[in-house]
Amino acid sequence: MKTTSATVELVFIPSPGMGHLVSTVEMAKQLVGRDHRLSITFLIIKKPFDKSKVSSSTQSLLLAAAEDQLKFVYLPLDEAVAADLQSKFPDHNFILEFIKTNKQNVRDHVAKMVSTGSTQVAAFVIDMACTPMMDVAVEFGVPSYVFFTSNATALGLVFHLESLSPDEYHDLTELMDSDAELELPGFVNPVPVKALPTSFRDREFVPRVISLAKTLRQTKGIMVNTFEELESNAVRFLVENDKVPPVYPVGPVIHLVNNKNEEGEEATEIMKWLDNQPLSSVVFLCFGSVGSFGGDQLKEIAQALEQSGHRFLCSNVMLVTAEEIENGIRKLMESENECGKERKQRVKEMSEKSKVAVVEGGSSYNSIGLLIEDFMKTT
Repeated sequence: MKTTSATVELVFIPSPGMGHLVSTVEMAKQLVGRDHRLSITFLIIKKPFDKSKVSSSTQSLLLAAAEDQLKFVYLPLDEAVAADLQSKFPDHNFILEFIKTNKQNVRDHVAKMVSTGSTQVAAFVIDMACTPMMDVAVEFGVPSYVFFTSNATALGLVFHLESLSPDEYHDLTELMDSDAELELPGFVNPVPVKALPTSFRDREFVPRVISLAKTLRQTKGIMVNTFEELESNAVRFLVENDKVPPVYPVGPVIHLVNNKNEEGEEATEIMKWLDNQPLSSVVFLCFGSVGSFGGDQLKEIAQALEQSGHRFLCSNVMLVTAEEIENGIRKLMESENECGKERKQRVKEMSEKSKVAVVEGGSSYNSIGLLIEDFMKTT
């Protein structure tokens, strides 16, 4: 690694949302823990219309993570601007448009950082949902890296979808509701079209996926929350693709510390209820933190859960169908047959491999080292 005593300043811009923010902070802690020459400033976009306790909980998490090399700055929030955008754009586009309105806030703060001459920003590290901020990085003449909080397989699908010709894409859309299977890069076996994530089958959402791919190709590198042993085929596809920027598998990036002072009554009641349930009897459903269900969808979900016959705990729902939920539950319940036993054994083995990946000499540990080396070259 290049030896220098100079401090390399990075600007991190996470997506507004606890799931993205916390994982990004954990990623940053790994970086500064590996090299004392790194210093990171977080420019945090406040989540609009957040009336819950999430904000205070998130702030507590950040304070707990605070180190000399990490700084947290909350950008100003204009609720009136956010409300106006919400009235103009549907759910899929609102957050993206809202993030764009923060460009000037980012521009102003970075300008303030460099105005004294004592701080030299080496790069922007941007959440996958905040790619409009790459424009600001260009203005300051620094490269952009992206933290892709999903997995390598999803990233490969993003690039594959963008690489299709108009005729190929048209053929794919015609198969959306069929039982067809596709040969896709990064997958060992053919993939049923119906098994693809909703965003890859939604004709209205697909243009956003394609736009994201075009933007990602302009970055200097992409960090992915995965490790090579978990997604070897997907990682290989990305690494060997000369049209894709360098990919750094840096995961699993997880947050295991729980701040009990900020749990709140709801969390306490949930844990109390879980403690009173029979061992291994509860299905946990977590569908992300974006979007919501309509009334008809909620009824279908309720029916599917009732038919499963199992206790359940559901966290922040996203747009998925009742069939997807029911199929997922049934698969989780296949624990006594040979397939279920084999799956459990594979999960156990992969759990052990995930621990090895992040320690010295592991695949993710080495990948982070290469990433730090690349940061140093930008100065």
